Amino acid sequence: MIFTETTTYQLNEGQQDLPGFDSKYLNIVDYILKITEEIWEQRAVWVIYDTYADDIPVHVGAGTIYGIDEIVKGTLKTLSSFPDRKMGGEAVIWSQIDDLTFYSSHRIGSTATNLGDTAFGKATGKKLFFRTIADCVVAENKIIEEWLVRDNLHLVQQLGFDPIAMARLDKRYKGLQPNFMKNGAVRKEFNTRPITPNQATDLIISLFENTWKKKHFANLDRYYDASATLHAICENDLTGPKAIETYLNQFLECFGNIDFHLERVSSNEKEGTYEVAARWKVLATHAHKGFFGPATGKDVSMLGISHFVIQDGKIIEEWTVFDGFDVLCQVYAQ
Repeated sequence: MIFTETTTYQLNEGQQDLPGFDSKYLNIVDYILKITEEIWEQRAVWVIYDTYADDIPVHVGAGTIYGIDEIVKGTLKTLSSFPDRKMGGEAVIWSQIDDLTFYSSHRIGSTATNLGDTAFGKATGKKLFFRTIADCVVAENKIIEEWLVRDNLHLVQQLGFDPIAMARLDKRYKGLQPNFMKNGAVRKEFNTRPITPNQATDLIISLFENTWKKKHFANLDRYYDASATLHAICENDLTGPKAIETYLNQFLECFGNIDFHLERVSSNEKEGTYEVAARWKVLATHAHKGFFGPATGKDVSMLGISHFVIQDGKIIEEWTVFDGFDVLCQVYAQ
């Protein structure tokens, strides 16, 4: 699905018609930013019960978790491990699906200190930075479905643990067959608004269909400005089409039998500049040595979300987030 919005909304600024929402939320961007602050920085965990559907599916890595109780449990666990976590909201790219239903893609740069035990070991006291993007479907004050990608590979590295050793210990995918990679039952997004592609969404769709899907990166200068920067996982910043080409080749060359899906594209136009959010999924075989270590022949599922800033028909900045540690857990599953 492709969505374009031309109205700009911000925190505490701009009234939008939000049927069924609490009156304290002015617009969908305001809603996303406020509940994030309330839950994570004000530690008002009870807000989750007001703003998440009881049976919500949350797609994380290759799997899906269900239910509001799992959301609360995970939030409390993360707050225990990182009690001073600050959620630096970097962007909210929004769209409207129908009169009642909205969509948001929220990019967050978090700072935190590991003051409590994690799944990887005892508290280390180390200060961390990691990026997250959360895509949400929201209706009548409730998030009814979420896709969550976090740079957990960078998190594990900063904690001082060996990601491969930790992946070997992880039990999430033990004994599961390749058909586990369906990411759960996805609710259909009913669209009663016209599809409105523009030059920015056309550019991003072409980028994924003609470069990522085909693993052909020789013509990236058609898509990226000469000084464009890609902010990749593990705080790896690449500048210019050639550097981005090298990175993407190294990233995808380890996969065979790639089945690439571009699931959603949303754009916000702001005075000739476009912000675009694209959610994608790769189903593939870990067939070659490379980004994720020696080939294992395992089938993997990788969920990712990318944000782009586009000016004058070219990408000038990009953030791409996927859970590299989750992929390692799949390829080293026993």
